[in-house]
Amino acid sequence: MIVLSYSTLNMLRIASHNWLNKQMGITVPERVEWTEGKVNQRIIQQHISGKRIHQNLKNIPYKFPIVEEIEFDARTKFFIEINSKYGLIGYADGLNYEEKMLAEIKLYNGGFSMNKFINSMQRKIYAWGFPMMKRAVLITGKRNPELWEDYPLKTSVVPMTKQDIKEAKQWVNEGIAIIERGDFTGGLTNGKCLDPWCHYGVNCFFK
Repeated sequence: MIVLSYSTLNMLRIASHNWLNKQMGITVPERVEWTEGKVNQRIIQQHISGKRIHQNLKNIPYKFPIVEEIEFDARTKFFIEINSKYGLIGYADGLNYEEKMLAEIKLYNGGFSMNKFINSMQRKIYAWGFPMMKRAVLITGKRNPELWEDYPLKTSVVPMTKQDIKEAKQWVNEGIAIIERGDFTGGLTNGKCLDPWCHYGVNCFFK
């Protein structure tokens, strides 16, 4: 079975040649901003789980007993068998089964629009992956914790709806159709990857 994630499906739309990089097992170079994002996201997860309160996050009142504590934490995982050939996998940043809430965190020093966050397909996929959850608590702000006092993180609570799930299913099936067509030239110019922000960076087979 081919197991897909939001990031892989999104990659297929933006630069489908990266599907071939993925199939060849090419390593994705680590980036400073990715590492910082993971580390600082853990600070927020520790806070919303109540395990380690952060003084500059007291404006976030929501609690999530289950948060991702290691990468690919099985306690936060969902898996959907789409058909005999494809499956869909994902991991929530936080879960509160009693309150039927899911947490999703995005940190960007350049800023991230809350409206963009609300309308993101990733959130809608999580509505499909966790159908028992009725609300999503979206948390966003600057990646650097030293800025959280002057620039408090923003939160928004949005409903998880049947329409979200419908749109997610359509989006996922469109991504699968790209694989089925077998045309992985997206993001290439005359057979070359010229994108300085390519997900696979200098390791991209098409550089």
